[in-house]
Amino acid sequence: MNKMRLLPKMAVNSILRNKVVYLPYILTMSLAVAVYYTFSCIIGNQILENVPYAGYMKMLLVIGRALLAIILVPFLFYTNSFLIKRRKKELGLYTVLGLEKKHVGMMMIVETLCMYLCAMFIGLISSTAFSRLIFLVLINAAGMPKDAVYTADLGSLTGTLILFGIVSILNLLTNLWQVTMTNPTELLRSGQRGEKEPKHLAGYTIAGILILGFGYFTALTTRMNSFIFIGFFFSVFLVVIGSYFLFTSGSIAMLRGLKKRRDYYYHKTHFVTVSGMLYRMKRNASSLVNICIFSTMIMITLICTLTLIISGDDIMAFDSPFDGEYSFHYGDTAQMDDFQDEISELAKENELEITDEIAYHYGSFSEIEEGNVMGLDTEPGLQDNEMPVHVLTIEEYNAIEGTAETLETDEILFFSTAMDYAYSDVIRDGHTYRIKKQLSEFRIDTKEPHTYSNRRYYMIVQDEAVRTKLCGDGRIYKILLNIDGPEDGRKAFLSTLDQKAKDMPTYSYTQNIIDRTGMMKSMNGGLLFIGVFFGLIFTIFLVLIMYYKQIAEGMEDSDSFHIMQNVGMSREDVKGTIKSQILLVFGLPLAAAVIHTFVGLPLTMKLLYAMNIYNVGNILLSTGIVIVVFMVFYGVSYLLTARTYYKLVIK
Repeated sequence: MNKMRLLPKMAVNSILRNKVVYLPYILTMSLAVAVYYTFSCIIGNQILENVPYAGYMKMLLVIGRALLAIILVPFLFYTNSFLIKRRKKELGLYTVLGLEKKHVGMMMIVETLCMYLCAMFIGLISSTAFSRLIFLVLINAAGMPKDAVYTADLGSLTGTLILFGIVSILNLLTNLWQVTMTNPTELLRSGQRGEKEPKHLAGYTIAGILILGFGYFTALTTRMNSFIFIGFFFSVFLVVIGSYFLFTSGSIAMLRGLKKRRDYYYHKTHFVTVSGMLYRMKRNASSLVNICIFSTMIMITLICTLTLIISGDDIMAFDSPFDGEYSFHYGDTAQMDDFQDEISELAKENELEITDEIAYHYGSFSEIEEGNVMGLDTEPGLQDNEMPVHVLTIEEYNAIEGTAETLETDEILFFSTAMDYAYSDVIRDGHTYRIKKQLSEFRIDTKEPHTYSNRRYYMIVQDEAVRTKLCGDGRIYKILLNIDGPEDGRKAFLSTLDQKAKDMPTYSYTQNIIDRTGMMKSMNGGLLFIGVFFGLIFTIFLVLIMYYKQIAEGMEDSDSFHIMQNVGMSREDVKGTIKSQILLVFGLPLAAAVIHTFVGLPLTMKLLYAMNIYNVGNILLSTGIVIVVFMVFYGVSYLLTARTYYKLVIK
């Protein structure tokens, strides 16, 4: 009974006595709680239900929260491994001094409960204090109303408590298994045993090369289609696994090679460095892989974020080349004439100038294409080779472009909004149409070879008879216009014209740049917010991994370095050894992260293409800036966290 009463006090004292290890873990979980709870509260906010275009923001935040959970949970397991490694010797001592394993287990349960409660308290208080500021940043980035009120709901709190409660329980069970299944003697010696070299080192190397190579291959060959995000996550998974195998086998092979070089190894500085890294080769490889992967994630996230920031105007110019777009089912031409008269009157009322106005009608069909054959049977759902085709007559084309082109019955002009059409003719319903000229531009639409979501074909045919043969009798009448004048007048003009178009009996579709800008700002603002937020989270995790690595290795090496200093090794020699070790550990993950980033750049560019960002110059500029800035930050971070190592090993 006395032992049971002492256990809570021993648990609290253990946390306080080992605060250099426990405090970062508690702060890490607190940060995870604060971030996850803030995301959950924003998603549950009523403003996202009632404000136009905020639905896009909510969708992005839901995806972001899911990714956040996927990242946070493994990271908390990773940091927990440092705790139990440090505690094994102490827990073994308790069992030698008379505590039974059930008492040790009870003490660990109390410790876990204390850490969970502390983390939840700090995390929820921090979220309450800073979440309103984060919410204000979000609504400004997304262009939502400034009077939006941040609210916290019970469901968000419950979900956060449950998620991190499960993580704490799983960490506890892992720790109990490691402690209760090991005898006290092994626990006492756990901090003094070196790691055995993994068997089948050649197999590790071959597996690492194959898996990493396949990951690179996937990143380089993933097509721009509806499965691009699946390809992205699959390639990331392969790169992570391949990096682990290669860091494990490669680092050991490198250390073995250095050990065989007698002129290098038998040096007072290099001897300690190589021996120390061989002593903990597996854990060293694991931490290096995590540093490498988080570094890569930071750089790719920031590249996307910075490119999004500097490409806002390009996105809008591509997405909305016209201020207004109005489509009607073609029928009564008198109604269309009346609508165009209303356009002129509204422009005068709002003191606007119509700088560009294009009116035309077209037929269309959307069918599967296979090679140069169109009109194959479609399957349910969106097909990658299903293409919408708009058909105009040569007379309408000449009126739009101000040209005098002519066509024979079996000839067409062809325009693709994406990559140029790869064939010299088109076959549909058994008829072959020879492409007389493939157009590089067309006033009514934009061309971008890398686009996926904006793919369309335009076929210009000889006359109405050929068009009817291709796509039947249905027609759409479209009006495109650009206006110039005061912003208030533009808004009033476009809003009124939208309503008039919707009141027309033949109304089909309308879009204006004001609404489109609001939608794009909401989507891009959400992406920008998530990018900055995730970049910050990844950076914090990277620094924490570096810190834990220095703490864990410093505690293990302190006795050895103290002994070497007692037998004559100078402080300068110790510092030289540490610098040598830092140089090796610093360089490997950074070099691998930069390589991963460069290899993943084509896939990153395709993800940016999916957001209508096609300016390759902006992407490359962002890549260069991010890599240089990150390398400077990485070096400073590593040197700052290395100070903790110095304090532990130098007397």
